[in-house]
Amino acid sequence: MIAFFTIVRWLHEASLMLVFGGAMLRSILRSRLPALALPPGRIRRLAALAALLSAPLWLGLATAQMAGDNAAMFDPKMLALGVTQTLFGQTFLLRFALLVLLCFGVLLKWREGVLAILSGTALVLISLTSHAAATSPAHFTAIGITSDGLHLLTGGFWIGGLALLAGLFARGTPAVLLAGATAIFAEWGMIAVAILVMTGMLNAATILLGGEGHDTATYLAVLGAKLALVAAMVALALVNHFRLLPKLAEDASQAALLRNIRQELGLGMLVVALAAWLGLLAPTL
Repeated sequence: MIAFFTIVRWLHEASLMLVFGGAMLRSILRSRLPALALPPGRIRRLAALAALLSAPLWLGLATAQMAGDNAAMFDPKMLALGVTQTLFGQTFLLRFALLVLLCFGVLLKWREGVLAILSGTALVLISLTSHAAATSPAHFTAIGITSDGLHLLTGGFWIGGLALLAGLFARGTPAVLLAGATAIFAEWGMIAVAILVMTGMLNAATILLGGEGHDTATYLAVLGAKLALVAAMVALALVNHFRLLPKLAEDASQAALLRNIRQELGLGMLVVALAAWLGLLAPTL
C-alpha cells in the first residue's frame, strides 16, 4: 500500500509543480521576452487534470492510513469522518476546490498569474500536515509550514521551469530567443535553488531533531538519496549556465543543453518521488 500511496502523492505533487513552475516562468518570459513564442499548454492541461484526479485517491489512502485499515478508503462513513474530523480532510476540501478552479482556468486559458496563485496555494496547503509542521520548535507550526511551503514552491518553479524550457528547445526556437529564455530562467532559478536548499536543510533539521526517539535508518537513507540527486541537479544546472549557455549559437551546444535539461528534469521527478516517500515514513521511532 505504501508504494501505491507514494506513487499517488508523487503524481499529485509533481503535477502541481509542473503547472505552478510553468505558469510562473511563462509570466516572466511574456514580460521580459515578448517576441518568444511559448509552446501550447497540452502538458499542463494533463498535469492539472492529474492533480485533480489524484487528490481523492490521496484522501482515501490517508484515511486508510489513519484508520489502520485499507478497507477504510472505500468506506463512505470513514471518508466522511476523515474529511470532517481531521486537519488533512478539512484542508483537502479547500485544495480540491482550488484544483477544480485550476482545471477550468487551464482549459479557459486564464492569466498565468491566476494559474500560478491557484496551483501555488494548492501546493502550500500540503505543508499544513507535513512532518515539518508537526515537529516545529515549541509546536510553533507556522515555522514548519512556512519553510515547507517555500520548499515546495521553489521546487515547483525549478521543475516546471525546466519542463517549459525543454519544450522551447524541442520546438526549434531561434538560438537568440533560447539564450534569452534560458538566461532569464537561470536568474530566477538561482534564487529558487538557494531558497530550496536552505529550506530543505531547515526542514531536515526540524524533523530529525524535533521528533522524539531515534532516527530511523530508512528515513535517513531516503533523505540521503534525495540530497544526492539534488546535488546532481545543481551540478547539471551549473554546467548548463557556465559552459553550454555561452555557446548556444552552436548546434552541438543546443543539443547538449536540451539533453542536460531533460536529465535535470528527470532527476527532479525522482527527487519529488523520494520526497513523497519521505512524507509517508516515520522519521523517528
